[in-house]
Amino acid sequence: MSSSSQIHCGKCGKNYENNLNAESEWCKPCQREYLKENFSSWTSGNEKIDGLIQEMQLKIDGPRDIVFEWIPYNQFNDIIEERKDGFAIVYSAIWKNGPLSYSYFKKKLTRESDKKVALKCLYESKDITNEFLKEVKNFPKIYGISQNLDTEDYIMVFHNEYFEYLEKQCKSCHNIKLEDKWCNSCHVNFIRKNFISCNSGNKEIDEYIQGMQSNISNPNAIVFEWIPYYQFDNINEIGKDDTYAIYSAIWKNGPLHYEYMTGWVREPNKKVALKCFQNANNEFLNEVETYSANCYNDNLIYGISQNPSTKDYIIVIQDKYNKKCVECGKKYIDMQYEWYNPCQINHLRNEKIDSFIQEMRTNNESNNIDFNFIPYNQFNNVKEIGGGGFSKVYSAIWKNGPRCYSDDEKEWRRIPNKKVALKCSYDSQNFTKEFLNEVKTHLALNTEFFINIYGISQNSDTKDYIMILDYAEGGSFNNWLNNNYKEFSWSRKLKVLLYIIQGLKVIHQKSIVHRDLHTGNILFTTNNIDDFNVVISDTGLCGKVGNTETNIYGIMSYVAPEVLKGKHYTEAADIYSFGMIMYFAATGKQPFNDFAHDSEVLALNICNGTKPEINELKMPKCYVDLMKRCWDSNPKNRPSAIEVEKLITKFKLEESEEIKKQFKVAEEYRKADPLNNKSVTIQTQPAEELQNDDWPVDTIDFTMF
Repeated sequence: MSSSSQIHCGKCGKNYENNLNAESEWCKPCQREYLKENFSSWTSGNEKIDGLIQEMQLKIDGPRDIVFEWIPYNQFNDIIEERKDGFAIVYSAIWKNGPLSYSYFKKKLTRESDKKVALKCLYESKDITNEFLKEVKNFPKIYGISQNLDTEDYIMVFHNEYFEYLEKQCKSCHNIKLEDKWCNSCHVNFIRKNFISCNSGNKEIDEYIQGMQSNISNPNAIVFEWIPYYQFDNINEIGKDDTYAIYSAIWKNGPLHYEYMTGWVREPNKKVALKCFQNANNEFLNEVETYSANCYNDNLIYGISQNPSTKDYIIVIQDKYNKKCVECGKKYIDMQYEWYNPCQINHLRNEKIDSFIQEMRTNNESNNIDFNFIPYNQFNNVKEIGGGGFSKVYSAIWKNGPRCYSDDEKEWRRIPNKKVALKCSYDSQNFTKEFLNEVKTHLALNTEFFINIYGISQNSDTKDYIMILDYAEGGSFNNWLNNNYKEFSWSRKLKVLLYIIQGLKVIHQKSIVHRDLHTGNILFTTNNIDDFNVVISDTGLCGKVGNTETNIYGIMSYVAPEVLKGKHYTEAADIYSFGMIMYFAATGKQPFNDFAHDSEVLALNICNGTKPEINELKMPKCYVDLMKRCWDSNPKNRPSAIEVEKLITKFKLEESEEIKKQFKVAEEYRKADPLNNKSVTIQTQPAEELQNDDWPVDTIDFTMF
């Protein structure tokens, strides 16, 4: 701050409440007193409005808060109607003077002129209601109140983000939509009015059907309904036992479902299965509840019917009985996926690779990706995007694309022209076992926290084997943070770290250690700061817990001191690496960046207990404490991945007022940092150096440690 030793306000002499206020020279009592003294300089002409504005102004709590105020209507230019309904009209406008807020650099209140805002004008609001006042108080980004001089209607002046909020709101009932174009209450009312009625003649069943319809929560749901028995043709028995009989049938009208382009439609002449219960009792509805109305679920139910002759109740469900493979005529091994292993396995050429792929496909638990051998001529636009001591990585377009199973269509489908990553391991034709072990590890870690693997290929020129992986559009943590540094709030930092530690927990639960965890191996699925997933990549160095190999791999600044001293990798060594990732997330700097050009000196310092320099005032204390535990020189003092996950979750949920306060202050520091308002290049080690460090560090004399 401008006077780092100043902890008292120069005007009133009171202590600043926190370090951010001190750095900004922002004093809450002085600011509130200034606003209070200024009450006489403005008026809305309405006591209720004046009282509300004064109340809102005196709630100002920090230098980042906007000053809520009365805004004369003549302050708005370029007023354009954006949305209109039965309650209000919303306009976009330019506020000439703009909102009033405190400037960190000028140390005073300033305005942001020509600010685009949203004006919400309520009909007949010249008579102020409690509902109006409540909405003003509850919306987080509201600048103030104005009044249309012609209609005398009051206007709420919102941040321009209000239009994003409106997009999520149903235009008919004003409830928040659950999905794009989808409002639960409106759709339930619509289908009841236009399509169906509950008239089974049984009160309990009618109430059950109505309850199921009221629970429609997304456009993927099939409408559960009462289906008259005369709707079924071609009824044929499939099988029976003492409790029920199963029939196949054609439902003439077919099930009701939602399509974005056309709305609610039926699928006529739908083949279904009828599960008919003999002498049904209270257990009937219990049986109904074992099914799902989600169209992506294999256990799909359409509704209830009744045989008018026998009075037996019928559950109308998806036809999935007695299906056979169209290629070989044999019954499917797995009804859910209509999948018969021998028909899905291609005849491959390399015996060892063929055998491996067949084994992996047979043991594949998810069955939703067709893991296979892909000819190299399937790839276009092959471009090198990275590399290390063991491999190079390329982006490419896979012409045919991966073959994935569609739960919706109940069939295998290709995704043509799919952008993928090709990881080409050096000399892998001579190290087939090592290459296949890495592929096997990828498949073993088949969860949302790891990059997907589609199959194996082979470079026709070099004969090196290739792994076909998902392409991560956001790139590595290094690249992603360089693009998103300004918006990388503490909340987002915790979200990223939670993804990483959850992935590391999965690795450790499978008795594996990663051994090469650093920011270059953390990938982001998109560049979007608000919509991303984080995955761990490069499992090539993963090894079983207890492996006594002591070769040192990876990025020096992420390697634990005990490993540098000749001990083997453990889960605790991975946690040390995670501690360094916590440092990178908090600071935007690589750990030990000053040592980037001298690996031997860096190794010596790490072994002697040196840690990256941190400014603890700019980080939450609980975060710093955890980071220090993770990089503790003694591996026995480091927490497990499970404990780290629990603590980061606790931070993210702000489970205590103290945690909430610490992260609030840290976020204020981050926003006030001058570097946060300009283009920042994240400090990383040069690519050549990363490559040179990414092999066994056998050039260093470790006996000195």
